[in-house]
Amino acid sequence: MDDLMKIMKERHSARAPYEPRKQVPRSDVEKILEAGRWAPTPHNMQNFEIIIIDDKKLLEAVGSIKAYPSPDFIRENFGQLSMSEEELLRKKTGILGAGFPPAWRDKAKLGAAMKDRTPGTLGQTIKGSPTVLVVVYDKRKRAPASEGDVLGILGLGCLMENMWLMAQELGVGFQIMSAFSGPVQKDVKGMLGIPGHMEISFAVRLGYPAAQPKYLRVRRDVGSFAYRNRYGEKL
Repeated sequence: MDDLMKIMKERHSARAPYEPRKQVPRSDVEKILEAGRWAPTPHNMQNFEIIIIDDKKLLEAVGSIKAYPSPDFIRENFGQLSMSEEELLRKKTGILGAGFPPAWRDKAKLGAAMKDRTPGTLGQTIKGSPTVLVVVYDKRKRAPASEGDVLGILGLGCLMENMWLMAQELGVGFQIMSAFSGPVQKDVKGMLGIPGHMEISFAVRLGYPAAQPKYLRVRRDVGSFAYRNRYGEKL
């Protein structure tokens, strides 16, 4: 139990660039996929497929795809930022703003940043990762009586978490790349031969960070979100 809690507490998004020449052993990738295989899904739908990209030329081709930041992302991201460690420690939710462009961190400049969206590439998101997992699901299906397929999406989250915990146990860096499910999806699907009825849920960078920066990780106290018997009743 202590070991499991330790893995959960140490699990984090490895955001630093990865060593492009240090490939993740196939045996470790298979263990990560095996962990995903046992993730709980509604009605045991297992409504996912995973494409493993470890071919250098294909990674470069995918990385060349242009990506434009979403205005909604820029606006909503700002609401989750803390501009200092002290602020983050006080809020206990969200992330530090230091890793984002200065205009994204300045409320006065936010409107201009949403209009003037400089295009980047998926390669800037991949950051040297030698292995990328692309998780897709069949958008024609849904969990029974689940409006918006909320339960199906929950199952994809369980898949993500299982793989993430196994990667943490193996010492493999893991970071979700939400950019793959945005407007670039059409280009990515075409390059990877993904059928039209399949939707990209998320992509994952796997690898070994070139540096090991320390992240300030915060969580709310249990007593701030858990109640006994009735909402608002403290534990």
